[in-house]
This record gives sequence, structure tokens and C-alpha cells, in this order.
Amino acid sequence: MSFLKKFIIQFSHFFTGNILSLLMGFITFPILTRILTKEQYGILGLITTTMLFAVAVAKAGLSEGIIRFYKDHSKIPEQLTVFSSTVMARGVILAVLTVLLYIVLFPIINQYLHIDKEYIICFMIMAVFLFIRPLNIIVYNFLRVNDRTIFLNLVGLVEKIISVGLSLLLLIYVFHELYGYFIGVVLAEFAASIVLFYWFFKNYKIIPKKISQSLTLKLIKFGAPLLFAELSFLLLSFTDRYMIIAYHGEAALGLYSVGYNLAMYVASIIMFALSYAIVPIYVEIYGKEGKEKTEDFLNRCMHYLLIAIIPICIGYYAISKDLFVTLASEKYVIAATFSPLILIGLLLLGLNCVFNAGLYLQKKSMTMLFIMLLGGTINIVMNIILLPKYGVMGAAIATLVSSMSVSILSLFLSYKYIAVKIDIKTILYYLMLSCIMFLIVKQIETSVVWMNVVVKIMAGILIVAVGMLYREKEILEKIKNIYKLKIA
Repeated sequence: MSFLKKFIIQFSHFFTGNILSLLMGFITFPILTRILTKEQYGILGLITTTMLFAVAVAKAGLSEGIIRFYKDHSKIPEQLTVFSSTVMARGVILAVLTVLLYIVLFPIINQYLHIDKEYIICFMIMAVFLFIRPLNIIVYNFLRVNDRTIFLNLVGLVEKIISVGLSLLLLIYVFHELYGYFIGVVLAEFAASIVLFYWFFKNYKIIPKKISQSLTLKLIKFGAPLLFAELSFLLLSFTDRYMIIAYHGEAALGLYSVGYNLAMYVASIIMFALSYAIVPIYVEIYGKEGKEKTEDFLNRCMHYLLIAIIPICIGYYAISKDLFVTLASEKYVIAATFSPLILIGLLLLGLNCVFNAGLYLQKKSMTMLFIMLLGGTINIVMNIILLPKYGVMGAAIATLVSSMSVSILSLFLSYKYIAVKIDIKTILYYLMLSCIMFLIVKQIETSVVWMNVVVKIMAGILIVAVGMLYREKEILEKIKNIYKLKIA
């Protein structure tokens, strides 16, 4: 099997699983935006954001080390036992320490956040999630390196379904308070852990005597810069949430969270699948076939990503107003003015898994950390400048500019190791095609808002598909061959 075909297969697995998971998210999105006040939705977003930071600390870069070093230890059973024992044992210790740190630090941090007492219990409930989630991620990464992408996505999807069902059930019908939602989240994560660890212990042994101090140090040395890079990424992506509360309060945070979350759902359709599928594959190509083949693979992937990303950005702008009215109600329609900027920023940031391939393969962890720290600094400074005067629009602009800075710098510094090329002709063609699509779609108007969204999306896809097939002869030929095989 070719590496590109392997990438397409694994991308399709993650893409399908992510699409189905996002559909579950779309179920909760319109419900929560209607039954919660802007203040409550803002707090919900703040808790979710806080968990992202806390889980990153709990992972401490350990799970990333699985992707990088598993192949080196999987050939000999005894070495594999050493690897699995070390990773899981250190993961448990890190999770426990992080939970304790979270419980101790939260009251101190809350002196600056001024969160109402009724919401404190939500943060405390999520301390249980903070223990379970990092360990589940470790098992997920063992599944990734074993190419168990279908099983991985199936577990993730079922977990999402349980989480959505339980969270809404407990919130609306049992507790009638926001903490009921988070009880459902914790129970779903626990259910997933049962399945994941059943698979893990069926395939791996954990022997305390086999825990390796040298391997631990190796994993920490590799993972620590990635931990700080991830924290920097989170600072870049979510610091504005805390700053919006400081400048404009919970209601403004609720509005911004709705605009950000919908853009994040759209970006995740591609970026989640991309990041999970592409990194293990280009690491394998580089190890087996060298730099030139790796560059060929990444450049082909980049070409197809541009085909998807450019129309998505412009199409999202074309339907954003109708989309927010349909999914979040009229009270959030103003989010349509700034959410498209956030989407562009998130997609650019997501492409970093391609742009920084050279840095990743050369283990330039400190360089990657520097880039993210710089991006986070730009984000914070721009928010300080723009938030007081421009509010949530200022935060969106800060997200776009800082994300663009990170992507450009990653591409530039990584280029001398792995040359990822951006085809200007491809960009110009699909910009022109997308602008034509935008002008046509904007003329569509029905008497029903949700029907506007459906018809505009279908029309946009049709226009872009025709334009793509006109230019991309390789794709057209493959479609013809598939059609001929079915006829035969």
C-alpha cells in the first residue's frame, strides 16, 4: 500500500469519525445556546478551556512520545513491555499530581476570575475528568501507532454519543443545574476508559519492575518541549477567553464562545483528521524512504488541503448569518461578523502539522516551542490593545493575526529540513472559484432560514466540485476508473 493511499484511508477513518462526533456536537450546540443564558454558556466554555490546559499539563508530553518512540521498542516483546509499563505508570503518576495541583490552585486563581459560587462545583466535578482523560489519551495513541483507526474512532464516537445523551439528560431533566452537564461528561469519559483499558491490558503487560528510568528521562526530554509548545498553543487559542471576562464580563464571553465554537467545529472537520493521520505516516516515510519522498507526500497532501480549505473559508462567510440564526438563535447573530476570521485563524493553525514537519522530524522541539510562545505573546499583546475598544471583534482579529504569524514562521524555519511548497497558482484558482461560488450563493434566498443554509451549502459544494474536476485531472480520472469498475 502506498503512503498516500494509507494517508487517505486513515484520513477517511478519522474524518468519518470526526464528522459523526461533530454531528453530536451540533446537537448540543443549538440546545445549549437556547436553554442557557449567555453568562452560563460563557462559564461552560471557560470550564472546557480550563480542562484543555489542565489535561495538557497532565499529559506532560508523554503521549506524544508514544508516537515518536513506539516503533523503536515494538520489535522485541521484552522492550515493548518496558515501554508500555513505563508510559502507563508515569501517566498515572502525572495524572494524580495534576489533579492535586488543580484542586490546590483553583481557589487562588478564582480570586482573579470571580466565578460565582454556584459554578464552583462544576470545576470540582471536572477534577475527576482530569484524572481519566490523560490516561485515555495514552491508550488512544497506542491505538494510533497500531493503525487501529476504525476502533479508535468507534470508541470516540460512542463516547461522544453517551456524553451528549447523559449531559443533556442530567442537565435538563435530573439536576436542572449546569453541574449536571459535567457529570454526564465525566461518566462518558469513564465508560470510554473501560473499553480502552480492556483493549490495552489485552495487548500489553504492565510490570512495575520493568519501569525504566532511562526511558522515562528520554520521554520527558522529548515531551517537555512539546508540553510547553502545547500550552503555548492553548494560550494562543484560548487566552482571549480569560481576557474577555476581565474586560467585558461573562455575557461577552458567551457571545465570543458561540462564534469561536462554531468556527472550531467547522475547522475540526478537516484539521482533527489531518493531524491524527498525517504525522505518524510522514514519520514512517522519512524513516524508510528519506527526505525527498517525505516532501513529495507532504506537498501532495498540501495541494489537496488547499482545495478544501479555501472554499470552506469563503463558503462559511457566505452562510454565517443564516447558520448562527439556525443553530444558535437570533441572540447570537452578531457572532457572524467575527466568526469567519476565527475560522481562517484556526485552519491556518491546524496546518502547522504540515508546515512544521521538518522541525518535528529533526526533533527541533525548542524551535517549535519558541514559535508557539511568540504566537501566544502576539495574541496576548493584540488582545490588550484591541479588546478594550473593539470587544470580541478585537479578540477575533488577534486570533487571526497570531495564528497567521505562527504558520508563516513554522513554514519558514522548517523549510530547510523539509520543503513544503505552497502552489500560488492553486491558491489563486481556488480563490477565484470560491469568490464565484460566494457571489452565486449570496443570491439564494428562501423564506425559511434553515432552508437557506441547506440550499446554499449544496449549491456551494456543486459549484466548487465542478471547478475542481475541471482543473484536477488526476481526481477526475480516478472517479472515472471507479465508475468503470462499478459498471463492469
